[in-house]
Amino acid sequence: MIKINLLGVAPPPPTASAVGGPPASMATQAVVFAGALIIFFGSVGIIYKIWTNEIADLTKRRNQEKLRQTELAEVRSQNARYQQRLTDLESRINTIQALQNSRVGPVEMMSALGGLVNRTNDVYLYTLAPSGERLQLKGQASTVDSMANFLAFLKKSGSFDNVQLDQFYQDDLRDRVTYKFTLSCEFKLPTPAGGTPAAGGPPPRAGGPQGTPPSPSGGIVGQPAQIQQRLKQGL
Repeated sequence: MIKINLLGVAPPPPTASAVGGPPASMATQAVVFAGALIIFFGSVGIIYKIWTNEIADLTKRRNQEKLRQTELAEVRSQNARYQQRLTDLESRINTIQALQNSRVGPVEMMSALGGLVNRTNDVYLYTLAPSGERLQLKGQASTVDSMANFLAFLKKSGSFDNVQLDQFYQDDLRDRVTYKFTLSCEFKLPTPAGGTPAAGGPPPRAGGPQGTPPSPSGGIVGQPAQIQQRLKQGL
Protein backbone atom coordinates (compact mmCIF):
# COMPACT_ATOMS: atom_id res chain seq x y z
CA MET A 1 0.00 0.00 0.00
CA ILE A 2 1.38 3.43 -1.02
CA LYS A 3 1.25 6.17 1.58
CA ILE A 4 1.33 9.84 0.49
CA ASN A 5 2.47 12.57 2.87
CA LEU A 6 0.19 15.56 2.29
CA LEU A 7 1.54 17.74 5.13
CA GLY A 8 5.01 18.07 3.65
CA VAL A 9 6.72 17.19 6.89
CA ALA A 10 9.28 14.40 6.97
CA PRO A 11 8.25 11.53 9.15
CA PRO A 12 10.37 10.86 12.26
CA PRO A 13 12.95 8.10 12.06
CA PRO A 14 11.90 4.73 13.39
CA THR A 15 12.96 3.92 16.96
CA ALA A 16 14.80 0.86 18.12
CA SER A 17 11.66 -0.40 19.75
CA ALA A 18 9.73 -0.21 16.57
CA VAL A 19 12.06 -2.34 14.51
CA GLY A 20 14.72 -4.88 15.49
CA GLY A 21 18.31 -3.73 15.32
CA PRO A 22 21.84 -4.40 16.59
CA PRO A 23 21.21 -3.69 20.30
CA ALA A 24 18.71 -6.54 20.49
CA SER A 25 21.20 -8.87 18.75
CA MET A 26 24.05 -8.04 21.21
CA ALA A 27 21.82 -8.69 24.19
CA THR A 28 20.90 -12.05 22.81
CA GLN A 29 24.51 -12.87 22.19
CA ALA A 30 25.37 -11.80 25.72
CA VAL A 31 22.66 -14.04 27.13
CA VAL A 32 23.80 -16.92 24.94
CA PHE A 33 27.42 -16.34 25.96
CA ALA A 34 26.51 -16.22 29.63
CA GLY A 35 24.49 -19.40 29.27
CA ALA A 36 27.38 -21.07 27.47
CA LEU A 37 29.74 -20.01 30.24
CA ILE A 38 27.39 -21.38 32.86
CA ILE A 39 27.05 -24.65 30.98
CA PHE A 40 30.79 -24.86 30.41
CA PHE A 41 31.75 -24.17 34.00
CA GLY A 42 28.98 -26.46 35.17
CA SER A 43 30.32 -29.24 32.96
CA VAL A 44 33.87 -28.53 34.11
CA GLY A 45 32.73 -28.61 37.72
CA ILE A 46 30.89 -31.87 37.21
CA ILE A 47 33.86 -33.41 35.41
CA TYR A 48 36.21 -32.09 38.11
CA LYS A 49 33.99 -33.57 40.79
CA ILE A 50 33.87 -36.92 39.03
CA TRP A 51 37.62 -37.00 38.46
CA THR A 52 38.28 -35.91 42.02
CA ASN A 53 36.14 -38.77 43.31
CA GLU A 54 37.87 -41.21 40.99
CA ILE A 55 41.30 -39.94 42.08
CA ALA A 56 40.31 -40.27 45.72
CA ASP A 57 38.99 -43.78 45.10
CA LEU A 58 42.14 -44.77 43.23
CA THR A 59 44.31 -43.29 45.98
CA LYS A 60 42.37 -45.25 48.57
CA ARG A 61 42.70 -48.45 46.58
CA ARG A 62 46.41 -47.82 46.05
CA ASN A 63 46.90 -47.37 49.79
CA GLN A 64 44.98 -50.59 50.39
CA GLU A 65 47.13 -52.41 47.84
CA LYS A 66 50.28 -51.06 49.47
CA LEU A 67 49.03 -52.26 52.85
CA ARG A 68 48.19 -55.64 51.38
CA GLN A 69 51.59 -55.77 49.69
CA THR A 70 53.26 -55.07 53.03
CA GLU A 71 51.22 -57.83 54.66
CA LEU A 72 52.08 -60.27 51.86
CA ALA A 73 55.77 -59.38 52.19
CA GLU A 74 55.58 -60.16 55.91
CA VAL A 75 53.81 -63.44 55.13
CA ARG A 76 56.49 -64.34 52.57
CA SER A 77 59.19 -63.50 55.10
CA GLN A 78 57.55 -65.72 57.71
CA ASN A 79 57.10 -68.48 55.13
CA ALA A 80 60.79 -68.26 54.22
CA ARG A 81 61.72 -68.51 57.90
CA TYR A 82 59.39 -71.49 58.36
CA GLN A 83 60.82 -73.17 55.28
CA GLN A 84 64.34 -72.64 56.59
CA ARG A 85 63.37 -74.09 59.96
CA LEU A 86 61.68 -77.03 58.22
CA THR A 87 64.80 -77.63 56.14
CA ASP A 88 66.98 -77.51 59.25
CA LEU A 89 64.68 -79.92 61.08
CA GLU A 90 64.63 -82.32 58.13
CA SER A 91 68.43 -82.13 57.92
CA ARG A 92 68.72 -82.89 61.63
CA ILE A 93 66.25 -85.77 61.34
CA ASN A 94 68.14 -87.22 58.38
CA THR A 95 71.43 -86.84 60.23
CA ILE A 96 70.05 -88.56 63.32
CA GLN A 97 68.56 -91.36 61.24
CA ALA A 98 71.84 -91.78 59.36
CA LEU A 99 73.73 -91.95 62.63
CA GLN A 100 71.28 -94.46 64.03
CA ASN A 101 71.43 -96.56 60.87
CA SER A 102 75.21 -96.46 60.82
CA ARG A 103 75.32 -97.36 64.50
CA VAL A 104 73.23 -100.50 64.08
CA GLY A 105 75.89 -102.37 62.09
CA PRO A 106 78.86 -101.81 64.44
CA VAL A 107 76.77 -102.53 67.54
CA GLU A 108 75.45 -105.78 66.11
CA MET A 109 78.87 -106.71 64.77
CA MET A 110 80.69 -106.07 68.06
CA SER A 111 78.00 -107.93 69.98
CA ALA A 112 78.25 -110.97 67.70
CA LEU A 113 82.06 -110.86 67.68
CA GLY A 114 82.26 -110.49 71.47
CA GLY A 115 80.01 -113.51 71.95
CA LEU A 116 82.25 -115.59 69.71
CA VAL A 117 85.43 -114.49 71.49
CA ASN A 118 83.88 -115.37 74.85
CA ARG A 119 83.22 -118.90 73.60
CA THR A 120 86.89 -119.51 72.88
CA ASN A 121 89.90 -119.98 75.14
CA ASP A 122 93.01 -117.81 75.05
CA VAL A 123 91.99 -115.76 71.98
CA TYR A 124 92.68 -112.03 72.02
CA LEU A 125 91.85 -109.57 69.26
CA TYR A 126 94.08 -106.56 68.70
CA THR A 127 92.46 -104.62 65.88
CA LEU A 128 89.30 -104.67 63.81
CA ALA A 129 89.32 -102.49 60.70
CA PRO A 130 87.40 -102.34 57.41
CA SER A 131 89.24 -103.49 54.33
CA GLY A 132 87.09 -102.62 51.32
CA GLU A 133 83.83 -104.48 51.78
CA ARG A 134 85.43 -106.91 54.23
CA LEU A 135 86.62 -106.76 57.83
CA GLN A 136 90.17 -107.50 58.88
CA LEU A 137 90.86 -108.87 62.36
CA LYS A 138 94.26 -109.23 63.98
CA GLY A 139 94.82 -111.17 67.18
CA GLN A 140 96.65 -113.94 68.92
CA ALA A 141 95.94 -117.30 70.52
CA SER A 142 97.84 -119.41 72.99
CA THR A 143 97.19 -122.64 71.05
CA VAL A 144 96.37 -123.64 67.53
CA ASP A 145 93.20 -125.30 68.77
CA SER A 146 91.90 -122.03 70.26
CA MET A 147 92.54 -120.21 67.00
CA ALA A 148 90.92 -122.99 64.95
CA ASN A 149 87.90 -122.99 67.25
CA PHE A 150 87.54 -119.23 66.83
CA LEU A 151 87.63 -119.58 63.04
CA ALA A 152 85.02 -122.34 63.20
CA PHE A 153 82.74 -120.23 65.39
CA LEU A 154 83.04 -117.31 62.96
CA LYS A 155 82.06 -119.53 60.05
CA LYS A 156 79.13 -121.17 61.84
CA SER A 157 77.80 -118.05 63.58
CA GLY A 158 75.57 -116.97 60.70
CA SER A 159 76.76 -113.36 61.11
CA PHE A 160 80.08 -113.68 59.26
CA ASP A 161 80.64 -114.96 55.73
CA ASN A 162 83.69 -115.79 53.62
CA VAL A 163 86.00 -116.25 56.59
CA GLN A 164 89.60 -116.45 55.38
CA LEU A 165 92.83 -116.82 57.35
CA ASP A 166 95.23 -114.39 55.67
CA GLN A 167 98.30 -114.73 57.89
CA PHE A 168 99.47 -117.00 60.72
CA TYR A 169 102.81 -117.34 62.46
CA GLN A 170 104.31 -118.49 65.71
CA ASP A 171 105.77 -115.93 68.10
CA ASP A 172 108.02 -117.00 70.98
CA LEU A 173 108.73 -113.55 72.37
CA ARG A 174 109.78 -113.56 76.06
CA ASP A 175 109.91 -117.34 76.11
CA ARG A 176 106.17 -117.61 75.67
CA VAL A 177 104.82 -119.24 72.55
CA THR A 178 101.77 -117.55 70.97
CA TYR A 179 100.20 -117.69 67.55
CA LYS A 180 99.56 -114.40 65.79
CA PHE A 181 96.93 -114.40 63.07
CA THR A 182 95.23 -112.08 60.61
CA LEU A 183 91.89 -113.02 59.12
CA SER A 184 89.27 -111.34 56.96
CA CYS A 185 85.52 -111.86 56.72
CA GLU A 186 82.26 -110.22 55.76
CA PHE A 187 79.63 -109.18 58.27
CA LYS A 188 75.92 -109.37 57.47
CA LEU A 189 73.25 -107.65 59.53
CA PRO A 190 70.76 -110.02 61.14
CA THR A 191 67.22 -109.93 59.79
CA PRO A 192 64.06 -110.27 61.91
CA ALA A 193 63.25 -113.55 60.17
CA GLY A 194 66.84 -114.80 60.26
CA GLY A 195 67.91 -117.85 62.24
CA THR A 196 69.95 -117.86 65.39
CA PRO A 197 73.66 -118.55 65.29
CA ALA A 198 74.45 -122.17 64.71
CA ALA A 199 74.66 -124.14 67.88
CA GLY A 200 77.25 -126.70 68.68
CA GLY A 201 80.45 -126.89 70.60
CA PRO A 202 83.95 -126.38 69.29
CA PRO A 203 85.51 -128.93 67.01
CA PRO A 204 87.31 -131.79 68.74
CA ARG A 205 90.67 -130.79 70.01
CA ALA A 206 93.64 -132.23 68.25
CA GLY A 207 96.94 -131.54 69.85
CA GLY A 208 99.95 -131.02 67.74
CA PRO A 209 103.53 -129.87 67.94
CA GLN A 210 104.42 -126.22 67.95
CA GLY A 211 104.83 -124.30 64.73
CA THR A 212 107.83 -123.03 62.92
CA PRO A 213 109.82 -119.88 63.72
CA PRO A 214 108.09 -116.52 63.28
CA SER A 215 107.31 -115.33 59.77
CA PRO A 216 105.41 -112.01 60.22
CA SER A 217 105.59 -111.00 56.60
CA GLY A 218 104.26 -114.24 55.18
CA GLY A 219 100.95 -116.03 55.30
CA ILE A 220 100.31 -119.55 56.49
CA VAL A 221 103.76 -120.86 55.70
CA GLY A 222 106.05 -123.49 57.13
CA GLN A 223 103.34 -125.14 59.27
CA PRO A 224 103.47 -128.78 60.29
CA ALA A 225 100.92 -131.05 58.68
CA GLN A 226 98.88 -131.37 61.88
CA ILE A 227 98.55 -127.58 62.27
CA GLN A 228 97.45 -127.23 58.65
CA GLN A 229 94.90 -129.99 59.13
CA ARG A 230 93.63 -128.36 62.32
CA LEU A 231 93.21 -124.94 60.67
CA LYS A 232 91.43 -126.55 57.71
CA GLN A 233 88.98 -128.09 60.16
CA GLY A 234 88.41 -124.65 61.70
CA LEU A 235 87.87 -123.05 58.31
